[in-house]
Amino acid sequence: MVDISKELFNTLVMNPKKISLDQSISLKKIVKKYPFFQTARVIELIGLKKFKNIRFKKALKKTAIQSSNRTTLYEIIELDNITTSEENKMFSLDNSKNSFLNWLKVSNKSDILKNNQDSIIENFLNSDHKIISNNEYYNKDFSENFSPEKKEYMTETLAKTYFDQKKYHEAIKAYEVLSLKYPEKISLFADQIKTIKNKI
Repeated sequence: MVDISKELFNTLVMNPKKISLDQSISLKKIVKKYPFFQTARVIELIGLKKFKNIRFKKALKKTAIQSSNRTTLYEIIELDNITTSEENKMFSLDNSKNSFLNWLKVSNKSDILKNNQDSIIENFLNSDHKIISNNEYYNKDFSENFSPEKKEYMTETLAKTYFDQKKYHEAIKAYEVLSLKYPEKISLFADQIKTIKNKI
C-alpha cells in the first residue's frame, strides 16, 4: 500500500484522474479515520470507478449519503465528464466561488423572468377584455328549478334555521319530510314538531 502524504493528496485533489489503484485503496484508511471527509471519499470513489473495483457501488452508496453535492457523484459515475483543465478543476477553490456567482446570475435571471411575467399579467389586466357568448345556456336562469321545499334538500340544519327564523310552518314541513327520510330518528323529529306547535 502507498502512504498518502499531504502533497500527494493535494495533487490528487487537483488531478483526480491521475489516481492509481494503490492510492485509491490507501485512501480507505483516511476515510476510516475521518468518515466525514468528503473530498477523500470522492477521490477514493474516482479511483475505484477508474479501475472498476468491486467496492465502487458500496463506496458510492456511502458517499451519496454524506454528499452535499450529488452532481459531483453523477460526474464520477460518468467518469468521462471529469475535466482537468485549469478552468474546470473538480475540487478547486475557484469552482465554489464560480458556483456561487453562477447561482447569483441564475437568480437574477429568474427575477427578470418574474418581472416579465408580472408585466404580462399587468398588461392583460389593464387591457379591455371581454368574453362574449351567444350561447343560450349561459343566459338561462337555473334558480327557478331550485326549491328548498324539495325533499332531497331537507336537512336538520335547514329545519333548525326555519325554526330560528320563526318560520314555523316551514320548519314543521321540514321535520315531517325528515321523519320520512330518516325513520330511525322519527321520535326526535316528532318531539321537535311538538315543540314548534307549542310555540305557535
